[in-house]
Amino acid sequence: MEVSIFLAVITASVLIAVYSRYRHAARNARDFFVASGQFGAVLIFFLTIGETYSIGSVLGFPAGIYTQGSGFGMWFLGYILLSYPVGYFLNPRIWTLGQRYSCITVADIFRNHYASRALEILVVLNTALFLLPFGEMQFAGLMVVVRSLGWHIPGMMMTGLSALLTLLWILLSGIRAPAYVSILKDVLMVVAILLGGYAAMHAMHWPVGMPEFSTPGNGGHGLPGGNAFIVSTIILQSIGLCIAPQTVAFLFTAKSPRTLQKNQIFMPLYMLMFPFLFMMALYVRTSGATPASPNDVFMVAVCATLPGWARGLVAGGCALSALVILAGVCLALGPLVSRNLMPGHSDRAQKIGAQVTIAIYLVVSVLGGASLSGLMVMLNNLYYIGVTQLAPGIIVALLDRKVPAIPIIAGLLCGDLVGMSLFFLHVMPAGLNPGMIGLIINALVIWAGISRAPRIA
Repeated sequence: MEVSIFLAVITASVLIAVYSRYRHAARNARDFFVASGQFGAVLIFFLTIGETYSIGSVLGFPAGIYTQGSGFGMWFLGYILLSYPVGYFLNPRIWTLGQRYSCITVADIFRNHYASRALEILVVLNTALFLLPFGEMQFAGLMVVVRSLGWHIPGMMMTGLSALLTLLWILLSGIRAPAYVSILKDVLMVVAILLGGYAAMHAMHWPVGMPEFSTPGNGGHGLPGGNAFIVSTIILQSIGLCIAPQTVAFLFTAKSPRTLQKNQIFMPLYMLMFPFLFMMALYVRTSGATPASPNDVFMVAVCATLPGWARGLVAGGCALSALVILAGVCLALGPLVSRNLMPGHSDRAQKIGAQVTIAIYLVVSVLGGASLSGLMVMLNNLYYIGVTQLAPGIIVALLDRKVPAIPIIAGLLCGDLVGMSLFFLHVMPAGLNPGMIGLIINALVIWAGISRAPRIA
């Protein structure tokens, strides 16, 4: 039964992707990558909220609670919640800047505002490097789901078919396909989490007192530093979530800045799922179950409490969660290469170049699960350290300061170098996240450079 339901969900996603092409076949590169800025409130809502309901969040939150204690939620929920007010003020201004320069990628902002080819290339290399682990992460999460359900499918076959499905979505209608499929994905994930959390609460043998649900030796928060580390990490990642290359590309699909602001008001409602995920982690913790790895906690609770048809819905929802995020990353990475790294090509050549880049990226991601896992884990830890270093340059552009590119280049390089060096050396000055230290250095370098340089008319 569960396999039949799973296949029905996947079939439905393909039909939705085909429907998304109806009357909206991608006519040019701008339409293919950002839907010519035609998305209304509903599609923008489901597309931009995808990170909250990614397979990483659904599997990672219960895993963190199970292994690191209830205080883990302080950081995890903190940065997601803070990203909503940050996005409320930041997103419409980024959209306006994108309209002014006809942007498709985050690198377009830097190229057009600062008129610097060197800065454009640096931004492409900075963002592309830190996007590399996302493909492997989505496939790894999908394999956790398949393994927990006991489906005897070779890992390479499963990831290969998933990559082909993602590529099919993209080729059908570009950004429109994952946007439309994300509606089905979110509905399924809401149902799955509510069912799983409710079933876990009823199946749980409640102790006389609430169990000690924290990790000794770290203050109960499950993170390597104290409160300064938690707060700096929340701030860093909330900013990074709003300026990530895939997020910026999603913003450019909106019809108006008001649409983006309205969505930010309602997005916190999605946080309602986390108490149910917490209950699933608590169930596994108190039931005596021994998951093969922390990432299996969610599926252990699902398999122990839900019937076959519900498990099929969960598997389908998790698969779509992984592939929608993967498709968004592909559509952000493709034009970074074909449009920014290798400019000067025709509109058609940009689309073809991006599609080839996406296909190569998917192949590398599939192979990465088997041979590059150590490198991918390292790059994932560095993701927010690197991506967030774009923030000072974007903010200067939002303030409409016409300044030389040299301070922006110097700030970005210093921020990356300081943040990554501290990360590898396991040094946290004043208990702060290494990425936050890098971001502060980045901003200071830019401020010093701008204050000494004449303003460009």
